[in-house]
Amino acid sequence: MKKSESTSRKETPEEELKRLREEIKSLKSELKKSGKQHEQTKGKLKKAKDDLKQTKAELKKKDVTTATLSKEQKKLLSTLFPDIDIRFW
Repeated sequence: MKKSESTSRKETPEEELKRLREEIKSLKSELKKSGKQHEQTKGKLKKAKDDLKQTKAELKKKDVTTATLSKEQKKLLSTLFPDIDIRFW
């Protein structure tokens, strides 16, 4: 087997510098693109959180009706569900 490094032509320092600059340039553009995508995702997440807060606030505003039970109903429920404490009814 041949070693690829031994037969390949080595870069001159100027060629290596040029190649590295091109790599840096491409990496910077990729970073910029991913930064924009991150900001868009961040904005969507913030909007979703705000929508959730608004929905939660609307749900809290709704009236909750309380049910009143007669003594017979309480007795029946206490026999069906003996674990439930009757003091909270």
